[in-house]
Amino acid sequence: MNLKKLFQQQPLERRFLIFLFGVLALVSASFLVFFYAFYHAQISEERTKTSQAVSLLLQSSLERAMLRRDLVGLQEIITDLGQQSGVEEVLILNPAGEVRFAANPMQLGSSGLSIMQEFCPNCAINDLPLEPTSRFFTMPNGQERLRTFHPVRNKPACLACHGDSREHPVNGILVVDYDASPIRQKGLLNIGMLLLAGSVALLFSAWAAWWFMQAYVLQPIQQLHQASLALAEGKLDRRVPIKPMTDEINNLGRTFNLMAEHLQANHLELKERERFLQDLLDAVPDGVRVIDRNYRIVMANRAYLQQLGLESFAQLQQQPCYQVTHQLNQACPPSLRTCPLDCLHAEQTSLRFMETLRRADGSYLSTEVYAARLVVATLQGTEYWIVEAIRDLDQAVHYSHEQKLAALGELAAGVAHEIHNPLASVQIALQASDQVVDAVSEPEAVHELRDYLHLVGEQVEQCLDVTHRLMKLGSLASNHPELVEVNIVIKETLSLLRFEREQQAIQEQLELADSNPRILAADNDLRMIILNLVQNAFHAMPQGGTLKVRSLKQVGQVIIEIEDTGVGIDEAIIVRIFDPFFSRRQGKSGSGLGLTIARSLVKQHQGKIEVPVHQAGKTLFRVTFPDVDAPIDKD
Repeated sequence: MNLKKLFQQQPLERRFLIFLFGVLALVSASFLVFFYAFYHAQISEERTKTSQAVSLLLQSSLERAMLRRDLVGLQEIITDLGQQSGVEEVLILNPAGEVRFAANPMQLGSSGLSIMQEFCPNCAINDLPLEPTSRFFTMPNGQERLRTFHPVRNKPACLACHGDSREHPVNGILVVDYDASPIRQKGLLNIGMLLLAGSVALLFSAWAAWWFMQAYVLQPIQQLHQASLALAEGKLDRRVPIKPMTDEINNLGRTFNLMAEHLQANHLELKERERFLQDLLDAVPDGVRVIDRNYRIVMANRAYLQQLGLESFAQLQQQPCYQVTHQLNQACPPSLRTCPLDCLHAEQTSLRFMETLRRADGSYLSTEVYAARLVVATLQGTEYWIVEAIRDLDQAVHYSHEQKLAALGELAAGVAHEIHNPLASVQIALQASDQVVDAVSEPEAVHELRDYLHLVGEQVEQCLDVTHRLMKLGSLASNHPELVEVNIVIKETLSLLRFEREQQAIQEQLELADSNPRILAADNDLRMIILNLVQNAFHAMPQGGTLKVRSLKQVGQVIIEIEDTGVGIDEAIIVRIFDPFFSRRQGKSGSGLGLTIARSLVKQHQGKIEVPVHQAGKTLFRVTFPDVDAPIDKD
């Protein structure tokens, strides 16, 4: 991995320490190299000066010995000098490069031209330098030496032996080799001491810098980082602790806290607005949903969730509408279904249509949808979404049924009272007349009058019975189911339709079970079911026919069958006959709610309604309820 990339991936604290130690180490190394070079040069210069001073003293001794021609004494001086501590070699070379004197007798008479080349490369004998010089060099065995070259000048006292000084300026060269390792060791020792002191200073400086950065930079930044993560997770009450200082980091913390406070306040305000909007939508009795351009449901109310049979909005949030409504994996084909996203535009901003929803449990719900175009401003620009108001037609039928029952109840109650009270008065008068008849003296007239009075009384009783049945049909349903005798309800309901049946020349056939079947339901609900189904049969026989009504018990069930010899029901519309507002009456217009009401009431009492036969000449509606008298299976 690239070192730069690896360095960038490290935490700020570690990167700061790496950078700090790197800079301090680089500065310390540069300082040590400079110090070592400077110190080494200084020591070398001092040692060179010392060796040159020693060489000058030696030169004076040698010149005196040479002037006295004391060659033995000169050799002794050189030998004694070679035995001194730190002196490795002492030589005297003549201008031709021959070793004339040496601390090591083995070197006497040998050639020293290589040494002469070190002193003055490519120099002739008469061109040798007159000034002393010193150089460091390394021996083949690795020993480092400091070699001093000191020319011995030709003086007037030496003319007799060495000639004119202008032709022979140098009589010889004094070469002294010193051991340079003490210089190097001393330099290394000083460098080591300096390195130790520098390391201590480096560590202390690094610790001080790290403590300062940790206390005043890294720790506040880490607190800012943790607070930022908390804000990102939705914890808007998180704040950064502020120290009583006015530096840049604390000012940044104060700005962060101020920003967090504004963000929390705006978030709470936004939540309140969203809650108000959701409560407003939930208050609408019809289902409401909002769909974006990508067919996603972004908002819905409680009524819509109830229509789908869902518990919470999370079960459909951001799901496509075609998947929720029709369980499809792609958008609905425009040629098969009405899609507001495809139909609505600038000229047509609203739309009304019928749609069947598929609920979570697999059942279907007939709805009426009112869709409108919604203009939404987003970060990407203006978009056009869809708002749909979805009305449950079954619920609408329920409201209509309640209104119908209420109106029918008021009518039945009014008619019953209007008829019942006069009939009751007539009945009382007849009873009083019967007593008056007893006072009449002629027996034949009394007998005839009594027959007339009894006939009137029977008719009055029959009228009162009809009003009682009408009042039962129009009464409001009880919240608690009761035991209902099916045969009695069938007979009383059919009696109310006798006049209509006779007017349409329809024959009635009753096939009621002898076992007196009973169900657990609301009495007037069962009457309304039979009323709607019988009237539906009447509408199917405009030219007359036969109506058969049966009741029977079968395997824990009570079955009511209503059969007619009418026109039948086409196969193409059989699936729609229970839909709200769907009507196909022969020669008449209807509301299309009779069968829908009947199905709704049957479902409320855990029953089932079906049409097993629907051909011309024979249409059979079968209603099935649980038999309340059926034995309970203990297994």
